[in-house]
Amino acid sequence: MSDRGGDRGGGGSSARGRGGFSDRSGRGGYRGGRGDGGDRGGRGGGFRGGRGGRPRDTTIELAYSVNGSFPQPDAAVTALEDRLIKTQRSSAAGLAAQMAKTNIQAPPLQARSTDVFPLRPAFGTSGQPVTLWSNYFNVTFKPMVLYKYTFEFVQVGSETSSGEPSKSSKAASREVKGRKLYFAVRELLATLKAADKTLVLATEYKSQLVSLQKLKLAENPVRFRLAVETSGDKWDVIEATIHGPTEAPLDALLKYVGTMSEGPVDGLFPKYPDVVDALNVILGHGPRSKLHDISAVGSARFFPFGKDEAATNLFQDFHQLIAARGFFQSARLGTGRLLLNANVSHGVFRAAGRLADLFDRFQIRPTQALDNQAMRKIKAFAKFMPKTRVWAEITLSTGEAKPSDGKPLKFAPNYEYPGPKQVQFFLNDGKGGGQYISVFDYFKMKYKKTLKDYPLVNLGRADKPTLFPAEVIEIQPGQSVKARLTMNETTAMLDVACRSPFSNATSISADGRKTLGLDDNGLKPFGISVDKGLLTVRGRVLNVPMISYLNNQQKRSDVSPFNGSWNMRNVRVVKPGAMIERWTFLNIMKRSDSPIIEVPAMKDFAKFLGSNMGIRIKDSPLVPGDGKMFTSWDRAMSDGLENFFTWAKNNRIQYVFFVLTEKDSQGLYSRIKSLSDCTFGIHTSVVTSKHLLKPNNFMYYANVGLKVNLKAGGVNHRLREDVGLLKEGRTMVAGYDVTHPTNMTTARDAREAPSLVGLVASIDKDLAQWPATRLELWQKHNQGALPDNIVIFRDGVSEGQFSQVLELELPSIRQACRAKYPANASPPRLTIVVSVKRHQTRFFPTSSDAMSDSGNIRNGTVVDRGVTQARYWDFFLTAHHALKGTARPAHYTVILDEIFRQKYKATAANELERLTHELCYLYGRATKAVSICPPAYYADIVCERARAHRPEIFDASDADSVSTAGKVSPAASRQVHETLQDSMYYI
Repeated sequence: MSDRGGDRGGGGSSARGRGGFSDRSGRGGYRGGRGDGGDRGGRGGGFRGGRGGRPRDTTIELAYSVNGSFPQPDAAVTALEDRLIKTQRSSAAGLAAQMAKTNIQAPPLQARSTDVFPLRPAFGTSGQPVTLWSNYFNVTFKPMVLYKYTFEFVQVGSETSSGEPSKSSKAASREVKGRKLYFAVRELLATLKAADKTLVLATEYKSQLVSLQKLKLAENPVRFRLAVETSGDKWDVIEATIHGPTEAPLDALLKYVGTMSEGPVDGLFPKYPDVVDALNVILGHGPRSKLHDISAVGSARFFPFGKDEAATNLFQDFHQLIAARGFFQSARLGTGRLLLNANVSHGVFRAAGRLADLFDRFQIRPTQALDNQAMRKIKAFAKFMPKTRVWAEITLSTGEAKPSDGKPLKFAPNYEYPGPKQVQFFLNDGKGGGQYISVFDYFKMKYKKTLKDYPLVNLGRADKPTLFPAEVIEIQPGQSVKARLTMNETTAMLDVACRSPFSNATSISADGRKTLGLDDNGLKPFGISVDKGLLTVRGRVLNVPMISYLNNQQKRSDVSPFNGSWNMRNVRVVKPGAMIERWTFLNIMKRSDSPIIEVPAMKDFAKFLGSNMGIRIKDSPLVPGDGKMFTSWDRAMSDGLENFFTWAKNNRIQYVFFVLTEKDSQGLYSRIKSLSDCTFGIHTSVVTSKHLLKPNNFMYYANVGLKVNLKAGGVNHRLREDVGLLKEGRTMVAGYDVTHPTNMTTARDAREAPSLVGLVASIDKDLAQWPATRLELWQKHNQGALPDNIVIFRDGVSEGQFSQVLELELPSIRQACRAKYPANASPPRLTIVVSVKRHQTRFFPTSSDAMSDSGNIRNGTVVDRGVTQARYWDFFLTAHHALKGTARPAHYTVILDEIFRQKYKATAANELERLTHELCYLYGRATKAVSICPPAYYADIVCERARAHRPEIFDASDADSVSTAGKVSPAASRQVHETLQDSMYYI
């Protein structure tokens, strides 16, 4: 008999539990699968909904409008934006005149209030105007006051359905967590509404409650009973303590978006966060309430399961994972209106379904410890077993199907993961005796069921196992996974997430609205409604800069990018780096029969770099005395790399090419870079043999050559025309990012582990060399002068952290400048622009004329109005050409400006947008515009390299593979070698 029960669980005779293999040490847990069903698709339709039958991403949809018609951006919003900018421009002009008369010397640790979160000087005007769809909906709401409460739960006891204390009831109070917390919150809402039926409530089912009225609590804490999921006659006694309220004034927010006048929140950023948070609680309450249909992940992502599910099996590396499509939503402030940002999102989940089907899919069988291949497979499969929620479809007869009288289970010898024939338990006969019986024989006798040869699953504890056969276990759907994916899984996940702009826009408009409950009745009691159609906005396509190289006669040769990219046919790098006189290479083989690269092939490669690209490198590599240019993967991971680097150092090798015969998935790259960058100070490039063995693979040669030249100090290409601010050669452009540890096992480890800053800066107006060292190198390359201006791109900061950059990081920057600049000299003027790539804003073409060949908006598209606040200076820029998928613009926000508004006044927005856009064409290791400007991009790469230098802190998978048998101490690996510090070693 199968009885899954309801939300209260435990009803009838079914068993519920959390999965785990019955290995002897109690390891494991599991979440099962959905067989081989592929992507189940979603509902198609236009940007206002509908249910077309469109297959997933088989073609690029060209119809972005109906008969060439689409809604124009809201005229009232446009007029309000223009009025606000006119007012701000007048204010900025007065300030600029005042600043021009003043010697600009701010205190070293302080910025002028007018320079912090500066008023937007104007909307940009450069470029070709376009109208675009956005993934925003207009939200209307009534000007009222919401009341926010917080709460916490404790379990104070347990009792039976008749009210008698349960035998297992514990006297001490315990905090309610996890899945039980969800049911406790739901019961609290039901209790409150039962006492006052007029209440209108919303919650995020964790710690917050939003109400239209003030609560009238007869008692606080509120006490109630909560049914235990796994038992039909046990109830937990819960007490909920409610704190508050604090007011969330929607009327004040409405006034602000209509005027951008700050009033009581002057100087705060972001504006009205508590009110926006309350709105997000209300908007998310509906989908969060549908526990069995929608899985809520984090604060803003929702994934439908069941009939509305859109999921694809990943099933890589024996991991039973699926990729599911869901939706993100977040309320945001715009000019003159409240907006709802909605986007397609993809997440990784444990596959759901019958466990036996998954065992068959992956050929999982009981495994002996000596079978290494089978053990690797089943351990990989078991990785995602812990804490899995399952249904056990079986009738249990009390006292029969579990060990008794303290007699232990018996296991067949050498079975690490035994099946029903390999495990016996003692079965009472009810007369004081009994005998051992195998799980297989018991099920055949008791249930007339012949079990197959699958590993048993432990739904109990390691020290008190409760074993079930796989045939009776079903994995519950909607269980998200927080784990780092393997390389194969990442590739498969990217394939699933790569959807055309049209597919994403229609999914948001149709399936997204359904999943997020935007058309349900739950929002109406709060006076909130979400418009049906996506909003259109005004954008502009900026002009593409010309790129300069040298031709074979060493004269300038200009190249015109097309779709954001170009090639180096018949041109050479602008400036070769230092001569690479002494270089070598080493093959690292995974298998003994792996194809390797010989000396003649490397000579051809070096000849191409020199003759075709103009890079200064000797034709022939240096060869060790034994002539061996290869080693095994295992040897390299032990002492082989150190021995090779020692030989290279002793022979004054400047550059090493490591040729891998297979993709690295065991931390080899990290080990190479840690030794080369930090211990020995030798430039390296990691290449793959299959690309070098491919005849005439000149594109690959060129890509590697670009990195080689940058590491040698060269300049690959320039812009034909210097960007205005940089023409005088007095402006440094810098970028920095911060990376934090992710592999900390305890809170103390996390507190004591380092957070690393990756900082790069230009050294001259070529903007080609970006070493991870700063003002000293600028002086060296600029006749001892220091820059008058420093434009800083800060990468990877959320809006809630903008103020921290100004309060914590800016003082350190000013202090560093004070220490370097002479006492009688003015410190540099600073502009800090935060660049963010991990956001949810997307834009879509409204017509084929404004569309790239991949269905995206055209490269160079900038949007600074419609979905922004006119008060702040920010813009979205899609500098790159997205070959597939949906292009993600970079979001730039000016949080400090002492340069542009003073120098350019009303055209400051155009100048900053042009600088940012054209910088994207100066990414040195590519012949295309990149999606984020190089200062931020390079800083991110420096951080990634710093992580590779410290795998034991930042990367568990790499750390597991890094040998500790070497002679290099961890402390020595933490600093870049002095010979590489002033170079682009990280590229």
